[in-house]
Amino acid sequence: MNTNRCILALVSIIFLLSACRKSDDAAKNTKQLHPWYVYDYHHGRGFADIAPVKDLLASISVFGNPPQSFIDECHQNNIEIYLAVSGNESNIDTSEKIQEITDKYVSDCNTKDYDGIDLDFEQLSPDFQATYTLFLTMAADKLHKAGKKLSHCVGYYPALHQDNQAKIFYDAKALAATCDLVRVMCYDMYYAPGVDNPSLTDRDDCMGIGATSTYPFTKEAMRYWLQRIPSEKLLMALPAYSNDYAVSDNIHGRQIYQSTPDSLKGVLPPPRWLWYEQVNLYHYDGLDGCKHLFYAADARSTEALLSLADELKINKIGFWHLSSIAPEMWEKVAAWKKK
Repeated sequence: MNTNRCILALVSIIFLLSACRKSDDAAKNTKQLHPWYVYDYHHGRGFADIAPVKDLLASISVFGNPPQSFIDECHQNNIEIYLAVSGNESNIDTSEKIQEITDKYVSDCNTKDYDGIDLDFEQLSPDFQATYTLFLTMAADKLHKAGKKLSHCVGYYPALHQDNQAKIFYDAKALAATCDLVRVMCYDMYYAPGVDNPSLTDRDDCMGIGATSTYPFTKEAMRYWLQRIPSEKLLMALPAYSNDYAVSDNIHGRQIYQSTPDSLKGVLPPPRWLWYEQVNLYHYDGLDGCKHLFYAADARSTEALLSLADELKINKIGFWHLSSIAPEMWEKVAAWKKK
């Protein structure tokens, strides 16, 4: 009798352990959406923007200063919320400044109940790497002790394409050790600065004409980071904006936060699908009298990139940014999550 009870107890334990493992594996394999969101109270934005797609969201990273009610509504709908912050060398170039800014991160999280901080520091000097590693280490230590998370945005710059060992301002090993989430910004392959930003024309990623993201570029970027960051921490961030270029005279471009041209003269011709890039290209006449090339980030290009996420076994995606995701793109995301 006692032997039978022991056997039954052992079988029950094995069953429970197996169920727990399956539950853990299911959680790891759950597809998640973590977009950025630009909060702007003066334009009436708020949780009403989030509500139609709340069931698709695991978290949002917010630029701006939303009220407590917005944060509370996110939590009530099981959406984590990160406070997105940016900066440059001058913000963290001494140990005293690092102490001050990391203390502020913890205070901001505790005061308004953010789940973590999302660091969007970009284009710092490679010579700043040691100081930046100190900053990351201190921020992670303080946030984790407070029960908060650390997220970080990274890119795939021309320097990394040309030399995989090129030094940049953040050290990949430090990111892997300190961050809970690493958001790979798979866009700005070509940056369309327009005539109002001449200071950007010296940047390598501002030269030429092309899409903000393509299938091969995104694949290369994710493969680079998969070699350096644990896959469960990686997020593939996709564009919800397009590149538009006036090409008649002095070529100049701009980013358009929609999937079709916004200054069309006459009837919009059908796009041409670039099979290698996996992007739709529109050639149209603009209201400015110029011929235009419009590289679209739309439902079809998004669907291609979501299939790439599956191929690479990336379960977390994001968008820059939530408010410009077209309804047809949301449909592709919903279908991807159900796969």
